[in-house]
Amino acid sequence: MHIVMVHRGMPPERIGGTYSYIYELGRGLAARGHRVDIIASTKASDVDTVTELEGMTVHSYVFRRLNPVYSTLQHLANTYRIFRELHKADPVDVLSIHESQLGYKLARSALGRTVCQVCTFHAPAFLEFRLNTDWRINAEPSAIKRLAIRASEPPLEYWQRRFENGVLNAADGIVVLSKYSRGHIENSFPSVDIGKVAIVPSGVDVDRFHPADDRRAVREKLGLDPDALHLITVRNLSPRMGLENLVRAMPAILGSEAASGPKIVLSVVGGGVLREPLERLAAELGVAHSVRFAGRLSDEDLTRYYQAADLFVLPTEAMEGFGISTVEALSTNVPVVGTPAGATPEILLRIDERLLTRDTSHEAIADAVISWLSWRADDAGTTRYRDEVLSLYTWDGVTSQLETYYEEQARAFADRRS
Repeated sequence: MHIVMVHRGMPPERIGGTYSYIYELGRGLAARGHRVDIIASTKASDVDTVTELEGMTVHSYVFRRLNPVYSTLQHLANTYRIFRELHKADPVDVLSIHESQLGYKLARSALGRTVCQVCTFHAPAFLEFRLNTDWRINAEPSAIKRLAIRASEPPLEYWQRRFENGVLNAADGIVVLSKYSRGHIENSFPSVDIGKVAIVPSGVDVDRFHPADDRRAVREKLGLDPDALHLITVRNLSPRMGLENLVRAMPAILGSEAASGPKIVLSVVGGGVLREPLERLAAELGVAHSVRFAGRLSDEDLTRYYQAADLFVLPTEAMEGFGISTVEALSTNVPVVGTPAGATPEILLRIDERLLTRDTSHEAIADAVISWLSWRADDAGTTRYRDEVLSLYTWDGVTSQLETYYEEQARAFADRRS
């Protein structure tokens, strides 16, 4: 098959869950003999580029952000232009759109309707935009700027929702990563045929994310106390991630009777706008000595942080469409305590109900971590966390499911056209 995928960016320029998803799926399909072209934006070049990457061909168009309207028009025009050239040179079997703000024009056009479209719905962008806008308003000291942000939010949200609705309705098939995301389509986009939706979880690179042969040596390499209990979280330091609640949970965790043994240290891995506020909060709560901000890491050091950890904590407040960091930790055989936000319960309740907090508050996070401190010895010698990943979340298995789904949708589309 000739498969064209449309997304905002590609590693290594862009990092994060959806970017890793595109990269792993694309190279997996390419390794199976399919032609895979990826259309993505770039800020790293002044000219359009074509790059070969792990069997994929990445077509990057120059993107300069000026304002939301102009930025969107850039995306829509460039994705359409590049797809038209690709389709003319070699007819496309499956158009896979991963972000509606980029693919709306293409999906709704006469050109787009000549190919099978499979939309991957990662999360409702209009709700993410709403949450981020609320945070910007609360964080903005200028009353005039707060008013301007509040005035611009409704029309921008309207168009984002319209783009998503249009792409979903145009699609011949829709992929979601969880039941939670399927529910968002059902509730927020009632005009979409829910029968078109298939649930296929994301995958994880189990060869990269594996337990360390010598955890102590890994900790020493990272400059971590080899004898401490290490909690980690890997997050973009931005709103809805619940990181304030995790920091607020630390005084209770450190002061608990269950924490009377080894020193407990929390490492926060990732960068973003909340770093300075989180550092101030840790200092105000008197836990700065036990909370480390590691910043953005290389791929090698990120893997090492997972391997060094005793427990991963996912404190999300809202909008966890899947939770790639959750399965990365589990693949390293590290237990995960997570909040009941988004798709996290779908992953953790299969393993142990004690891993799920009762709600997203800092009190609930503290209680769940303190509970884990009391029963963690029960896990000695177990590989149950990694075993769960090997049975459900390997990229080989996920790619096989999606390859089959793409082939079925392409055949059905061809039958309808004939």
